[in-house]
Amino acid sequence: MLQNIANHAAGKVLKSDGFQISTEAKQHKKVDPSVIDGTLGTFYYDDGSFHTHNVVKKVMNSLVDEDIYLYSTSDGTKEFRESVIKYIFQDTLELLEKEMTIRAIPTPGGTGALTVSSYNSLDHGQTLLIPTPCWGPYVGIGKGHGFEVEKFFMFDGDAFNLKGFIEKCEQIIAKQGKVVALINDPCNNPTGYTMTREELAAVIEYMNSRKEVPFVLIYDCAYMDMAVEGMKETRKKLEVFANANENIVINVAFSASKTFFIYGQRLGAQIILSKNEKAVIDYFNAGNYYARNTWSNCNKGMVSLVSKVLSSEELMKDFKVELQVVIDELDKRAKLFLAEAKEIGLYTYPYMSGFFITIPCNNIEKVIEELKKDEKVYLLSVDGGVRVAICSLSMEDVKGLAAKIQRVISKNS
Repeated sequence: MLQNIANHAAGKVLKSDGFQISTEAKQHKKVDPSVIDGTLGTFYYDDGSFHTHNVVKKVMNSLVDEDIYLYSTSDGTKEFRESVIKYIFQDTLELLEKEMTIRAIPTPGGTGALTVSSYNSLDHGQTLLIPTPCWGPYVGIGKGHGFEVEKFFMFDGDAFNLKGFIEKCEQIIAKQGKVVALINDPCNNPTGYTMTREELAAVIEYMNSRKEVPFVLIYDCAYMDMAVEGMKETRKKLEVFANANENIVINVAFSASKTFFIYGQRLGAQIILSKNEKAVIDYFNAGNYYARNTWSNCNKGMVSLVSKVLSSEELMKDFKVELQVVIDELDKRAKLFLAEAKEIGLYTYPYMSGFFITIPCNNIEKVIEELKKDEKVYLLSVDGGVRVAICSLSMEDVKGLAAKIQRVISKNS
């Protein structure tokens, strides 16, 4: 049979996509307001409304046409690159700059940063290491570029599974002589787990111990600014990056889409740091080349907006106040859900903060379907369980939700 499509593209079909399921949930909710839509990672206020931050609207309304509608450059503006680096590292930046070379480049959302970081780290047929449970598109990002994907189970009890991580790394080293590992922290999607400083330091220490091996750590911090411990602590933990030897390159994947509630506008950044200056410059140049020859350049309006907010003390002060409202609301919802889950014996993976809570279970797809049919609850499946997007639920939605999930899981266990 004649085949026009490339072998690497043949058979690729997007199945059970979160956006499709979310659309189904929203349509059902229009005709039945009692429907609970816990699908996508989009924050809704307790009254059921979505709106971006007031600071975002204020700055957006102040921009002139050329700041919004003209082409951006593939590497972004100097102001954007510098302000993003300062924002990501904050009080930790001085220490890191003494020890490492740091560069940044804009990407279409955090997903763009993950894509370019992995693509420029691996050759076709090599292996990308990811955790499980994880955000589903990690697998697609890897396999879509012709990589093998290996997984390590993320937990050892209620802690990070360092032993399992190291075992998988050693297997990959034996096979290809280098490791590219992706970790989502803090406020992990889908579990809400946050690594301790000691756990992150132990990952770096292990990589240092294999100084003859090239390591790339892709640190997906998409939900960093939803952490209940606050910006000061999430940034202080990143001091451990300064201990990374020259064999390690760290690619931080930042999502402005999440932090600024500009989800559909697609902006993020790849931030590259290492004691190996040449490696950082190589990554920056390769990232710029990749950008120009794939998405060309990022959303000019969002680049302008984020640059202006991040470079203004006054705007940042207002922004942090708005962000704290979101963090506090997430914390209230999570505490209610977890308290009710504990009371009825519904086990969840360890949660600290963030948008999501995950319940491990068997017969996942059947559980998902029966939750929709019997309880009018829409959730997404992940490796080994179901994910509750508490970010999109009101306190009223959360009340009794654990019991609804428990009923369906119990029937299918």
